[in-house]
Amino acid sequence: MAIKVRSGQIQLADTFDFSGSLGQVLVPEPTADNEAASKGYVDGAIPAALTAGDGIDITSDVVSVDFATDGALAFIGPQSDQLSVKLKSESGGSLSKDANGLYIADAAIANAKLANSTISGKSLGANLDGLSAAADGAITFTSYNGSAAVSDVSVQVDGTTIAKASNALKVADGGIGATQLADDSISSAKIQDGAIDSNAYLADAVVTGPKLSVQPYREKFTGDGSTTTFTVSSKNIYTGGEDGLLVFRNGLLMEGVASSPSGQDQYTAGNNGSNVDITFGSAPASGDVIFFMAVLIS
Repeated sequence: MAIKVRSGQIQLADTFDFSGSLGQVLVPEPTADNEAASKGYVDGAIPAALTAGDGIDITSDVVSVDFATDGALAFIGPQSDQLSVKLKSESGGSLSKDANGLYIADAAIANAKLANSTISGKSLGANLDGLSAAADGAITFTSYNGSAAVSDVSVQVDGTTIAKASNALKVADGGIGATQLADDSISSAKIQDGAIDSNAYLADAVVTGPKLSVQPYREKFTGDGSTTTFTVSSKNIYTGGEDGLLVFRNGLLMEGVASSPSGQDQYTAGNNGSNVDITFGSAPASGDVIFFMAVLIS
């Protein structure tokens, strides 16, 4: 048997607890007016949890975003509900993205992406101008254009006049001969004092008379019976060169002594730096013919 209770016929003045009982909550009949009334009640009782700001708009239950005109951001996905960064599709791909974020793609920076894509007029990635050894062959190496390393650069030497040491070039032992020296190229300033001595630095018989400062010389004197010293003017001999003097009186060779000559047949030779004096022990007789000869006078 059903019991109908009309709202205008029962009034409840006390508080009733139905928490431990089973009951049925009746809802209004689902008509358009009833739904609008229910929604209005809920909207008034529960405030909106989202508020819009600059660039974001909330209309009814739809949130919209005002994107910039560059289009770098966009909603994607099956229902356009995923916000993503858009990447320009181009050859090579400059930028890329993965689960961690944006990054520069491998090999993405090409010449066209650089403000100045040349070095000394050569495009990046291009080989430099070729570099080859000269035709004389003094320096040899692999032809070089910057595309690969040159591992063997070498100076060519003949090994006879020029040689290579462990870390430098050098004159080969015994490498300078007569052919390498120009005529008259060695001056006296380039020869060390005392460098040419008795150790046969000069070959035998290579120095001729014109190369020496000594000249063969002779001079004639006539005795007057009183003169004992006869002077050879403006001639000189080096110390020890007295043995190279020859003195004749009337065709006979006189004897040279170191000091205290005796009579007309002995003499001494004095060298004072500018003249040579021949002094007899006694004056040759008047009219005697005296010849002075020397090969070491300078």
